[in-house]
Amino acid sequence: MLKAMKPILCSLAALLMLPACSGRKRPGGMWQEQEVAFEVASNYFFRQGQEIPESPKVTSADEFARLFGTATTMGPGGQPTEIDFDKQFVLAIVLPATDVETEVVPLNLVAKGNTLYYFFQVEMGEQQSFRMQPLSIIIVDKKYAGMEVSLVNQQAM
Repeated sequence: MLKAMKPILCSLAALLMLPACSGRKRPGGMWQEQEVAFEVASNYFFRQGQEIPESPKVTSADEFARLFGTATTMGPGGQPTEIDFDKQFVLAIVLPATDVETEVVPLNLVAKGNTLYYFFQVEMGEQQSFRMQPLSIIIVDKKYAGMEVSLVNQQAM
């Protein structure tokens, strides 16, 4: 009876080891999701006359200055958030101008494989008597700058 079970046990052992041979990485490998820290930048505006960028990624101070201006305000927290492009880059979501109060809210940033998934939502309020350009800028560590970026609008899900 032991001789008859030997092929079955070998087959069972082979089946159990099969997932280890798949191309998909196990936890700790390149396919594992990793939460990425970011800081929300404040007191910036999108410059009039610029086209909304196709990619949200901005990796240089020159490119950032071309697209965005500073909006210093009085009081605490009135200075624009400092960005060090030697150590950081930004992801900016710019929506078309509107007369509806609109806020782009960053939710989280996840690295998976070679892609950064930027989850956000758009909150809309009342109609206003003026137009605004909805904008959200987050600051991310430069070590992620080489990754592709995928925007994920939570309302669309």
